Amino acid sequence: MIRLRPFKRQDSEIIAGWLTDEKSFMKWCAGMYRFPMTAQQLCDRYDEFCKDDNAWFMTALDDSGRVCGHFIFRKADCVNNSIHMGFIIISPDMRGKGFGKQMLSQALKYAFEIFGAHTVTLGVFACNESALGCYKAAGFIPTDTERECFEFRGEKWDCINMKAEA
Repeated sequence: MIRLRPFKRQDSEIIAGWLTDEKSFMKWCAGMYRFPMTAQQLCDRYDEFCKDDNAWFMTALDDSGRVCGHFIFRKADCVNNSIHMGFIIISPDMRGKGFGKQMLSQALKYAFEIFGAHTVTLGVFACNESALGCYKAAGFIPTDTERECFEFRGEKWDCINMKAEA
């Protein structure tokens, strides 16, 4: 069972260690961080988000209480009852086993039942097939595609925008 709790600065050391391949790293952050990832970069971004009332970091824990996932909520909109998810990642040793879907299910439950959102959105690069499949399995549906919105080493990546509704 996956549990969620607010991010703690000490989580950054663990999460930064999951991002070792530059292409996968860019699929995760779209250039918002510098490769190689460091715990300090994550903490610096966390500090920025602490100043934004409409954004916060979350950490996922496995059955033993070990950090196994991370994501952010941002663009929280109480008027339109929506929130955006991003920087979604699961520990490499837990990928392909349904834990990502569990984490997303818990995140949606939090967004709908605790925050009161009616809509949760996210974006994923079309070339990130495993993440795209996970998001679909968790109940997200594609809404539109931004063509060639990001370039990595001569490749132009499309971004698929997705949403889940309560």
